[in-house]
Amino acid sequence: MLKIALRSVLAHRLRFVLCTVAVVLGIAFVGGAMVFTDTLSTALKKQYAGSTADITITPVDPVEARTGPPATLAAAVVGQVAAVPGVADADAQLLVSDVQIRKPDGTPIDTYGLPTYGAGWPHAVRTSPFRLLDGKQPWGTAELGLDESTASKAGYSIGDQVRIVTATQPVTATLTAITTAAQAGPAAGAPLVTFDPATAQLVLLGKPGWTSIAVALKPGADTDQVRAAIAKTVGDAFKVRTAAQVEADGESALDTTFGGFSSILLMFAGLALFVGAFLIVNTFAMQVAQRSRELAMLRAIGASRGQVIGTVLAEAVVIGLIGSTLGLLLGIGVAAGITFGYEELGAAIPSAGLQITPATIIACYVIGALLTVGAAYPAARRAGRLPPMAALRDGATIPERSLLVRLLAGAFLLLMALVLYLIGDYASGMPGAVLIGLSSAMALLGIVMTSPLVSRYVVRGLMAPFGHKAPVTLGRRNAERNPRRTSATASALMISVALISGLVVIGASAKASIDANVAAAIGTSDLVVSSSDPDTFSPQVADRIRQVSGIAGVHQVRQQDGKAGDLPVKVTGVGDGTLSGPITVGLDSGSLDGLATGQAVVPRTMAKSLHVSAGQSITLTTTTGKHSLTVAGILTPNRQLNAVVISLATYEKLGGAPADSLLYVDVAEGTSTAQASTAILDGLKDYPSIQVRDQQAYAAQARGPVDAVTTVIGMLLALAILIAILGIVNTLALGVVERTREIGLLRAIGMDRPQLRRMLRVESIAVTLLGALLGLAVGVLTAAAIQNVLVDDGLSELDIPVLQLLGAVLVSGVIGVLAAVWPSRRAARLNVLQAIATE
Repeated sequence: MLKIALRSVLAHRLRFVLCTVAVVLGIAFVGGAMVFTDTLSTALKKQYAGSTADITITPVDPVEARTGPPATLAAAVVGQVAAVPGVADADAQLLVSDVQIRKPDGTPIDTYGLPTYGAGWPHAVRTSPFRLLDGKQPWGTAELGLDESTASKAGYSIGDQVRIVTATQPVTATLTAITTAAQAGPAAGAPLVTFDPATAQLVLLGKPGWTSIAVALKPGADTDQVRAAIAKTVGDAFKVRTAAQVEADGESALDTTFGGFSSILLMFAGLALFVGAFLIVNTFAMQVAQRSRELAMLRAIGASRGQVIGTVLAEAVVIGLIGSTLGLLLGIGVAAGITFGYEELGAAIPSAGLQITPATIIACYVIGALLTVGAAYPAARRAGRLPPMAALRDGATIPERSLLVRLLAGAFLLLMALVLYLIGDYASGMPGAVLIGLSSAMALLGIVMTSPLVSRYVVRGLMAPFGHKAPVTLGRRNAERNPRRTSATASALMISVALISGLVVIGASAKASIDANVAAAIGTSDLVVSSSDPDTFSPQVADRIRQVSGIAGVHQVRQQDGKAGDLPVKVTGVGDGTLSGPITVGLDSGSLDGLATGQAVVPRTMAKSLHVSAGQSITLTTTTGKHSLTVAGILTPNRQLNAVVISLATYEKLGGAPADSLLYVDVAEGTSTAQASTAILDGLKDYPSIQVRDQQAYAAQARGPVDAVTTVIGMLLALAILIAILGIVNTLALGVVERTREIGLLRAIGMDRPQLRRMLRVESIAVTLLGALLGLAVGVLTAAAIQNVLVDDGLSELDIPVLQLLGAVLVSGVIGVLAAVWPSRRAARLNVLQAIATE
């Protein structure tokens, strides 16, 4: 039976090419993701193989802050650690991110997603995280050091003037040291600027403090015993880790930095395989139907039902193995391309060579084989039901099962989708949006299962405007004659269009919401001042802007991460009068008067999550510990203030860094915003990262992340559309094979080639419009429902871009025309007499 399966594949090569392509595309992304991940993991292990510190002590960050000042420790802790038996040397070290290094022309260096670090020069060479390559140790604010890679890319050499910007101040200093990493860690391979220890604290932190202590042990000291002794000495406020633990944590951190690519590739793989499954199901259903007499003949000469099923599944395995092999090779190329791209961009992935592990190879083959076998199994079972006597008559067909069970299952899924939607609508917020997303997925599956019942009538209605000429009527009836096939072909496109239309509506609604929220949040403010990299900047910026002619007022806003109870939150400090003009706020209850006395105001959604109301207290955790705050008021939803809001004085008392996140600037009467913006930038030339925008420009900048996400997901869905098109092409091509005799008869009674091509185009357009319109309806309704439950979470406006959606329908029609080109040309080239003689 295996020989029969192999000969069937070889005899009908074109029949399986597109089916194999679907497997190849999916496996390519799976293989690429796994090879890239394995390569990265091996490289990181190699990079982290030589930690210079035997033990590292870092302060525990109670909020695991991603923004704001890092957790620090006092110099007294260093003395306590140094006194522990077995410790030879304890060196206080400082490492801070959010530093920007400028090129000689004033533009920022390209970091390609890697953070730029600032560090203090270590006291002990043995535990130093970097080594001096050239020059001498920097001293004072007039000298600094750069890592070799950054200096080379920027074109700096010893003696040059280098400009950097930190969260506390800009610095222009002479380059006196070129360094190279001696130890892996957070800054391994990333841009690094160094100062002497005292200067580093002043420039990078704005206050005394260290971020870690590197410990070197005495000869013969037991690492675990000394670690335990240090942990007991310093207490639970500090994390004490051995070199092995630091290496493991560091590998995980860098894996997160680069590993996002693997997740994106796996998303592409999942979608490609999911949509490709529809293509494979349709291909095997049609090829089994076309081989009904051949398969019945096998039964007639003694093959059992199981052997017939095995023959079809063996063909699927062959396709799966071929597709997996090609996909794995293509995936290796994808991984190599990503690695090469990183190296060309200057991002430092440690070199370890491409890692193609047995697990990757096995996974690719298993996934490819399981996908094709699983998709082919329904057709194989139908083939097994062929009676042997079918081989003795012409036009033998596989008996179709009743649609009743399928329709009942589909109806049940649609009912469950409705129930989930109602629960999600009641839940509201992000949980509600997730439930509605699940409801939409169920609805799509329900429509896939019930669509054969309605596809015939929908196709008839869609094709009515095209007239009733013979090619149109025949094309429409071809789409109607097998509703299972038509609905299966349309389903892949339906799912793709549903995802795209939902994304378009949510993206448009997000942009409209941002515009509305920014307009409401900025209020009377004329200009907004922010920083691109680092995100925070020195209070000196506000002082300088106040001195600019034509400026009526400057309002400072500071922000850091925190926790309210167990809920991660943003903590925002605002200056006096900020909430009464520049930022427009509404109150559900309470007042703003309590801000001046150390109280807080919180947004409605946060108050619901924390179960608090005006007058009650919350426990706010920052990098300096836990603090009890009274809630003075509950704010209506406001994009700019989705945080625990306190005064600047309270913010500083809670340990907030003396660095601003935003400035709202009021322009005096008689001065245009353009004039004021130019004057501000002229006064801040030593702060090149500062950006000054009016309301429209600020809203456009706020829309940037939405555009970026939309672009990435659009690329993902374009792949799904491609596979859906392949499915339509495959269905039409196999339909030509299936109807070879019919096409010959049509040509014999007078249908010319243009009419034949038009007939197939009409059939293709019918299928694409069916999938497009069903997908459009599901996508738009789902997006509208999600927007409705996220009104209080920032998605306040519903925007349905009708022209874009109509354009999507028109594009679907064009896709239908293009998908029919090759099958129709193939049909038109058929020899009439040979086609009539075909069985």
